[in-house]
Amino acid sequence: MSLFGTRAGRALGLGVSMFVAAGMAAVEPAAAGAVRWAVKAPAKKAAPRKKAAPRKKKVVGLDLPPLPKGRTCYRVGTEVPEPPVLKTAEIKVTSQERGGALKSALLVYEVTVDKSGRISEVRTIGEQPKEPPWPRLHDAAIAALKQYKYAKTIVRGASAPVCLIVSLNVDLR
Repeated sequence: MSLFGTRAGRALGLGVSMFVAAGMAAVEPAAAGAVRWAVKAPAKKAAPRKKAAPRKKKVVGLDLPPLPKGRTCYRVGTEVPEPPVLKTAEIKVTSQERGGALKSALLVYEVTVDKSGRISEVRTIGEQPKEPPWPRLHDAAIAALKQYKYAKTIVRGASAPVCLIVSLNVDLR
């Protein structure tokens, strides 16, 4: 007889619970009074989960009426919330534009974000100066804006174009 099934074994606290905690399970005693033990197979680890593809962000607008004739987009701030920017681009400024008396420039544009989230149209707000470095700065800013990507704006169950104001502060130091 083993020590675990005896009175001395139980007095030492070496009962069945020790083996169950160690990953073993007790089996019914045999007819001869002997105790048989079976080893429990270790549990298989579940295969690691693959991360789900990130969901594309969408801005859900209200149930707005269709755009009136003559308008091409919904206005951000008054009709729909501003969509988050998913991708930006750096404005490439050459060394000729840097280092002069001009330390920074604030450029303001009205952009149209199409149904896919890309900027399709850029309009300058205000008068554009003609002296250098302004023409090259505006061209570089527009090229960078064309690379921006916004979240889709959903209106009435379909993606819709939106118009918003973008201001860029260009450091020329």
